[in-house]
Amino acid sequence: MKRIAARVLLPLAIAAGLSGLAGGVASAAEVTAQDAPSIWLLPGLDVGALLGPAVQLPTELLKPVFGIITPIS
Repeated sequence: MKRIAARVLLPLAIAAGLSGLAGGVASAAEVTAQDAPSIWLLPGLDVGALLGPAVQLPTELLKPVFGIITPIS
């Protein structure tokens, strides 16, 4: 019985420890044109300055919908 418990609990303890090490605080900072996100096409080739405005496109398109849904909910 101890062996079965060890086989189950040991991987769970390792997974919990690793997720605790990998976890962090996420932030949703506004992205401006000055600090364009890094978008790597190939190692060493950053196209973030070119594609930076396109990253915010879905957010800008959904702003009116969010503005309508928020008062309803």
